[in-house]
Amino acid sequence: MPFKFHEPRRHRIPRARHRVRNWPDYDAGLVRRGDIRLWLSDDAIAGWRPSCRSTPGGQRRFSDVAIETTLMLGALCRFPLRQTEGFVRSLMVLMKVDLIVPDHTTLARRRRTVCVHEYRWPRKGPVDIVIDSTGLKFFGAGEWARKKHGETRRSWRKLHLSVDPDSNEIIAHELTNDDTSDPAMVGHLVANAGGNIRAVIADGAYDGEPVYQAIRAVRPARSPPRIIIPPSKPSIPAKGEAHGGSERERHAAEISRRGRIEWQRRHGYGKRSLVETAISRIKKITGGCLTSRTFGSQQNEVAIHIKIANRNMQVARPMTERVR
Repeated sequence: MPFKFHEPRRHRIPRARHRVRNWPDYDAGLVRRGDIRLWLSDDAIAGWRPSCRSTPGGQRRFSDVAIETTLMLGALCRFPLRQTEGFVRSLMVLMKVDLIVPDHTTLARRRRTVCVHEYRWPRKGPVDIVIDSTGLKFFGAGEWARKKHGETRRSWRKLHLSVDPDSNEIIAHELTNDDTSDPAMVGHLVANAGGNIRAVIADGAYDGEPVYQAIRAVRPARSPPRIIIPPSKPSIPAKGEAHGGSERERHAAEISRRGRIEWQRRHGYGKRSLVETAISRIKKITGGCLTSRTFGSQQNEVAIHIKIANRNMQVARPMTERVR
């Protein structure tokens, strides 16, 4: 990033200032984020009861919409499952809606298998995607023993994200264990992004020909997306030295000829920082840790948190411009 190259002179570089151009709409949207009717809508109430099944077996009392809505309301307030049950039950009483609320045992069982429907924003054309990952703590088996015996290492899950920097929408995500490398998930994120992709942007941790090959394998279109990943320092050739002609080698040759800062400016690499903003939004909702114990529940828990973050951005998204 540019600040690393200017660290000795950072105190003389003025900090960039931005102004929100749509402040009245953004302010009204922030207020609307707290409106319970946004999260417990008429559609959710209408789909609360499940449809009758035509195959042998017991009839479910609650639809996937009911389980998802209840878990979403609990995630908004960061309530455990028992408090979530009481909170939603009181809402039904205040709204005078004659519906049964799932108990905490049902929520714990159904959140392992519930299908969380992710809302897709309508796209008008090709988009850029920015890829990165972060860690989320969870308190599973062995945590008590670790705490008792003084071990500081915690159990982690790794959340891999792809974000549209123009709309701040989280387009695709994957939750894995902490042993999964970042480059191994690039193909899955690009494949699940859908639509047309103009460019794939990632930081230097994703540098390597296998990442380029994985993106080209899942996007073998006539006009494949550009891949903007800064090559590592040992890969930069001497100025004027011939290169093999691959996309990664062309990036390295351009950095050698123009400099890294100019390369970042020409290719829009500055958009990469917006994925850090998306990660910050997720961690504000989750508190940086997962409450579920099993992997299936954790996947659905993360999907609900991402759905909340996307809906928040859809309701209130600031339009900023640089003033200095």
